[in-house]
Amino acid sequence: MDFPVSKTQFNEHDGMQLTQYDENGIPRGGPAYYPGQPVNAPGDPDSYEGNFDARTGEPLPHMRRRPDGIIGPALMFVDTDLQSATWRGSVLVLAPRTYSLPTVTLNDGFGPSLPFSAILLDTYKMTAFYRIDIQVKLDVHQEKTVEYKVNNEGPTYRFFVPGQTTPWRFCFWSCNGWSLSVSDKEKKELGGDNVVWDDLLAKHNLVPFHVQVCGGDQLYADKIWNADVWKPWLSIKDKYVRRDAPFTREMALLADDFYFTHYAKCFFLGKFGESMTTLPISCIVDDHDVWDGIGSYPDYLQNSQVFVQLKEYAFKYWRLYQAHTNQQMARQHGYFGAHGYCWLKQFGPYTAALGPDTRYERSLNQIVMPQTYDLMFDRLMQLPQSVKHLVVFLGVPIVYPRLTYIEKTLAGIKSIGLTKISFLAKQKALVNIWGEPELSDDMNDHWTSEVHMEERKQFVLRLQDFARQRNVRVTFVAGDVHCCGAGRFASSSPQLPPERDFRFMAQIVSSAIMNIPPPNLVIRAVHSSAKTYELDRSTDEMMYRLFEQDVNGKAPPNNNTKLLARRNFSSYVENLQNHSMI
Repeated sequence: MDFPVSKTQFNEHDGMQLTQYDENGIPRGGPAYYPGQPVNAPGDPDSYEGNFDARTGEPLPHMRRRPDGIIGPALMFVDTDLQSATWRGSVLVLAPRTYSLPTVTLNDGFGPSLPFSAILLDTYKMTAFYRIDIQVKLDVHQEKTVEYKVNNEGPTYRFFVPGQTTPWRFCFWSCNGWSLSVSDKEKKELGGDNVVWDDLLAKHNLVPFHVQVCGGDQLYADKIWNADVWKPWLSIKDKYVRRDAPFTREMALLADDFYFTHYAKCFFLGKFGESMTTLPISCIVDDHDVWDGIGSYPDYLQNSQVFVQLKEYAFKYWRLYQAHTNQQMARQHGYFGAHGYCWLKQFGPYTAALGPDTRYERSLNQIVMPQTYDLMFDRLMQLPQSVKHLVVFLGVPIVYPRLTYIEKTLAGIKSIGLTKISFLAKQKALVNIWGEPELSDDMNDHWTSEVHMEERKQFVLRLQDFARQRNVRVTFVAGDVHCCGAGRFASSSPQLPPERDFRFMAQIVSSAIMNIPPPNLVIRAVHSSAKTYELDRSTDEMMYRLFEQDVNGKAPPNNNTKLLARRNFSSYVENLQNHSMI
């Protein structure tokens, strides 16, 4: 949905601000020189005008990655066509609407390709989103370095594709941003935004990854609620009156402006943007891509006009920036679900990757709709017979310590109307801006939350049945929790080795690439509940004692050997001898 330019614009620090005009009646917010003339003041990088010329919609010099004014490129891995031995991907670029359709030209060592043409996905003000679908023929025995150019000019970029018979390498990360509660001092003490990104890119330069799986929270959109436009709605005391209150035009203007700008800044001004020029993404969604806790709030909030409509704006830009699609083309581009955006891709002939959407259809009592599970397993049963390993990427870990005692505490807090507990650090309020316990959405987010335990069990049992019927190993990889660790499901019989156990499913936890780790007190509390649990009579689950040593060479704090509170990413290589992952 497009709206005309508002008289007010959104600034992430200060909310809605009146537009300022110069003596010629031109809106301020950044110089209008184009392309690339020197400027003295680049404007506010958190506002639309701070990144784009208010008169033309063209990107300003400090925002451009290229001299021609195009923002991008951003690579995405789409799939492998096993029949034709073809790698399929897409390139996203943002350009002024007045530009002609951009093209991408590839060179895989056998000379330049014909130009691949763009399709227009959407526009916002004077900026257009373009998707360019690209293809590379896979060599039988060797990897390829593929160089590419946008519009056959400007910088030469490159990415890497495996051979038909060589192993795939991919990395996984999550939580590429900061929670609102993290101070500048804490960020500085951790080394800032890019410490772990620098490590990932250094490893990519030595031995290139073929895909980076972005495991949710690719950006943190929570600050949208700082805007003044929400205050009249939040001040409504009666929860059902608030539920039925309209989503106003002013809210719509802010939502469009905020998500467009926040994505542009987070995706194209940092190391993540740099990585996307050379390392194709495959993204799943988690709550902060939308806003904190989306889907895990009571029905009166989830079904309110404001939540429902604002979620659509958030997913509009998730589709554009993270999925290179729009609402009309999403199914055509391979995304599926009753309403959401799951994907299933081939990492070559032996490994399949499943990315369930655990946010769009989520409610307090449901993570994924039953119809979507049916679509998921229908597709899994149609996988090629060559597939020996299924990797399921989830935002929140499915094997994780129980947090039941915290859930019960929060339920008690809500039942007695208590808003603060003095023994908590810094005397922080336990009630969020919607009047709900501050941590209740975090608890409800977990697969191991009491309200989701039966759904979790049925999902795992269906995966067990799939693994048994197809003789396929299943592995989970997830993020969200700002620490790292590993666990597993397995048959209760200790005599059954993992290689013969269709119930054996490892879980890797990898989070966060940027955000702050939990304090030691939290890790200790979670660690203490990391026991062996029973999924059913035939299956148990546990976390591994993985960390005998911290990264500083010392023992982990309080001997917390199951979860390590360090920023991280994880990397994976196919072992083609036994179809495991290293």
